[in-house]
Amino acid sequence: MRCALFALLLLTGCSSTAPEAQQPNFIVILTDDQGYGDIGVHDNKQILTPNLDRLARDSVEFTRFYVEPVCAPTRAALMTGRYHYRTGIVHTSRGGAKMHGEEITIAERLRDAGYRTGMFGKWHLGDNYPMRPHDQGFEQALWHQPGGIAQSPDAPNSYYDPHLWRNGEREQAEGYCTDVFFREAMQFMTAHRDEPMFVYIPTNAPHTPLEIADEYWKPYAEAGLDETTARVYGMVENIDVNVRLLTERITEIGLNDRTYLIFLSDNGPQQERYTAGLRGRKGTNYEGGIRALSFWRGPGLEPRKVDRIAAHIDLAPTLLDLAGLDAASGLDGKSLRPLLEGEPESWERTHFSQVHRGLRPTPYQNAAVNTSRWKLVT
Repeated sequence: MRCALFALLLLTGCSSTAPEAQQPNFIVILTDDQGYGDIGVHDNKQILTPNLDRLARDSVEFTRFYVEPVCAPTRAALMTGRYHYRTGIVHTSRGGAKMHGEEITIAERLRDAGYRTGMFGKWHLGDNYPMRPHDQGFEQALWHQPGGIAQSPDAPNSYYDPHLWRNGEREQAEGYCTDVFFREAMQFMTAHRDEPMFVYIPTNAPHTPLEIADEYWKPYAEAGLDETTARVYGMVENIDVNVRLLTERITEIGLNDRTYLIFLSDNGPQQERYTAGLRGRKGTNYEGGIRALSFWRGPGLEPRKVDRIAAHIDLAPTLLDLAGLDAASGLDGKSLRPLLEGEPESWERTHFSQVHRGLRPTPYQNAAVNTSRWKLVT
């Protein structure tokens, strides 16, 4: 009898061990020049963003999430977890937007941990080896050069049927650029739905040139907005539609329970328009230039607003923490997991931001220091 029982335990022992939980997926959307006020939930009564509003209500929102005043520095910090000056990025052009090839990105760290990695949109951290997205950890990349579609040396080009780069090969896409990037991202997600994945969707909208279909912008103009604002809002509304399609796809392929969806913006608005009461816009270190949208939806996260300081440098260490991976050395950011999952008693931060033209950092030029109580702008 004892022998029979022992044999039964041997046969069933393997099946009694629970399988290890699969690592979570990360989908990060980063919009270009979408200001803190360019969304309905921030009391903008003129813009139509029902899907982004729903995402915000279902998310942990960091209401004091800081970035840099312009895009390439923000993108370098997001990708590396380090302040942009450490990465070789100084500004957006004239040689100032080339990230050192030896920088280790969050895509590289997750790829090396078994993640499938895809990037679809605006890179703006270098157009040549070893700085391109597929040199920096993304196994699949569909992207445009350099800082914007139709900007030199990418001209002539258009937001419609744009010339893009699939890894190292140039190709012509079909459709509106934002639609193309989301469509490609969803195809990547579907293909790898049974594997952990990191999907990065950095749109180049609503950055200039303000190309968008009449059906999106003309209703805003007819409502009394100037054409520039109408076009920006139309571009954001198109992003909103694509966010709906993306969230529907996440549900369709059964990824809701293990996917973090993170929506961010890279700096303040380029043009004058509604800013939710914040001073300044893109290029400045006032709140309107560096406070960004930041919504985090994921398994186990309770929707709420968090007013503690968080920043671009925190994305990489947070994803590593949520993936159960060891913290990387040499990072300036810290994991936001304690804020995502609760309200720690102690959370003191000092955040620095600075951007200027030229290839050498210049002390005190267009800089700011933020703490929980004070702000210094120089």
